[in-house]
Amino acid sequence: MRNIVKVWIVLSVSLGLVLTGFLPKEAEAKTKKETQHDTFKKLKMNASMTSVAEVMYGKNYKKQLCDRPEDEVKVNLLCSGEVYDSNKYDKNGKLNYLKYEFYLYPNPKVPNESDNPNEVTFQTVRMLLVFKSKEHSKQLKLVEKHWFDSSVVNSKRVYNNQKIKKGMTKKQLDDVLTGTGIGKHERVAYIDYSKVGKQTGKKHPVFPKAYKTYSYSVLNQKENTLYYFETKYSRTKKEYIVSYVDTWTENNE
Repeated sequence: MRNIVKVWIVLSVSLGLVLTGFLPKEAEAKTKKETQHDTFKKLKMNASMTSVAEVMYGKNYKKQLCDRPEDEVKVNLLCSGEVYDSNKYDKNGKLNYLKYEFYLYPNPKVPNESDNPNEVTFQTVRMLLVFKSKEHSKQLKLVEKHWFDSSVVNSKRVYNNQKIKKGMTKKQLDDVLTGTGIGKHERVAYIDYSKVGKQTGKKHPVFPKAYKTYSYSVLNQKENTLYYFETKYSRTKKEYIVSYVDTWTENNE
C-alpha cells in the first residue's frame, strides 16, 4: 500500500509539471535570508574590498564604495552597514596597519538588548566581515567572515552530572548531550590571517594557518546553565574539537 501511495504522488507531481510547464514562482523564490547566505558563501578569503563589493552588489558595486571623512588614511570602504575600525599607528603617527569590521544584513527579528537601541552588534546582524592590511600597507583584505543564524534553537541538553569541556571531540560531546549528535550550529566563522599577518603583542606579526569554527549554545537539563562553545578542526586529531567554552549559570537562590 505504501508503494502505491508513493507511485501515485510521483505521477501526480509529474502530471502537474507537464500541465503547467514550470514550477510555481513561490517554490522558486528564495527568501532574503537565503539570498544573503548565498552571498556570504561566495565571499573568498583574502579578497580585496573591491572584490567583496562586486560579489555583494554586482555591476553597481562602485557606488557602494566610499571613504569615511573621519579617517586619517583614505581608503575605499563599504558604504553600507555599521563599521568599526581598530587601525594602529606607531608613536610617530605613522600607519602600522588598517583593520575594519563591517556589521551587515540587519536581522529585524532579533531584539537589541543593548542600552543603546541603535547599536549594531553581532547579535543584531546576520553577517560580520573583517578586513585588515599588512604592516605599513593600505591594501585591505578579507580576513574574517562570520554568519549568524538567530533562528537556530538547540533542543539538546547537557546531562546534569556532565559538563562540556575544552578539547572534547564530537563523540565526547555526544556522550554528555541528550539525544544523538550535538545539534545545529548557530554561527560559522572563517578566519585567515595567513597572508596579512596578525599582531599578538610581539615585535613581528604572526601568520597562522586559516581555520573555521562552528558555534553552539545549549542548556543543561535543569535549564539553569547555558553553555556556549566553539569547535575547531584539529590537524593532529583529524576532527573538530571544542576550542572554546563558556558558561552562564542562573542563581535560583
